[in-house]
Amino acid sequence: MSLINTRQAYGWIAIALHWVSAVGVITLYLLGEQMEEATTRPDQIAAQATHVSVGLLFITFLATRLFWSFSQPHPESLERNLWLRRLGTAVHVVFLLMVLALIVSGPLTVLSTGRPLAVFDWFAIPNPFGRVGWLHEAGEVVHKAAAKLFWPLIALHVGGALKHLVVDRDRTLVRMLWARS
Repeated sequence: MSLINTRQAYGWIAIALHWVSAVGVITLYLLGEQMEEATTRPDQIAAQATHVSVGLLFITFLATRLFWSFSQPHPESLERNLWLRRLGTAVHVVFLLMVLALIVSGPLTVLSTGRPLAVFDWFAIPNPFGRVGWLHEAGEVVHKAAAKLFWPLIALHVGGALKHLVVDRDRTLVRMLWARS
C-alpha cells in the first residue's frame, strides 16, 4: 500500500490528512460558533481561548495538509462530465484557499489586538508587533468570510461524493477511504 499519491489512487498520507483535517476543521468551526453564541463576556473569552488554542495546535497539521495537497499528484478524475469535473476541482481549490485564509487570518486577528497567542495554559507565542487596529478589523473580516464558505463547500463536496457513490457508482469515494495496493 502506497504512502504517496499516484495518478490512479490516493496514498495513505493524503487519506489520513484529509480525514483528520475534516474532523479538525469541523471542530474549529463549531468552536467558532460557540464563541459567537456565547451570551456573557466571560463565556466569550473562554470560548475564544479554546478556539484559538485548538486552532494553533491544529495549524501545523493544516499547513502540512496544504503543502501535501499541492506537492502530490492527484488521481485522475473519474468524472466524465467536463463541467462537473471543473466544479469538483474548483470546490477543492476553494476549500484549500479557505483553510489557508483561516490559518493566516486567525492568528493575525488575535496578534493585532496586542495579545500573545496563548495555547491553553501550556505556552504562549509572544506578540511581535503590538496593537494594529486596521489589521485586526481586516483579519476578522477575512476570517468570518472564509468561515461562511464552510457549509456551502461541505454541501457541494458531500453532494459530489454521494453522486459518485449512488449515481455513477464509480471508485471516487472509495479512493479517499482506503489506499489501493
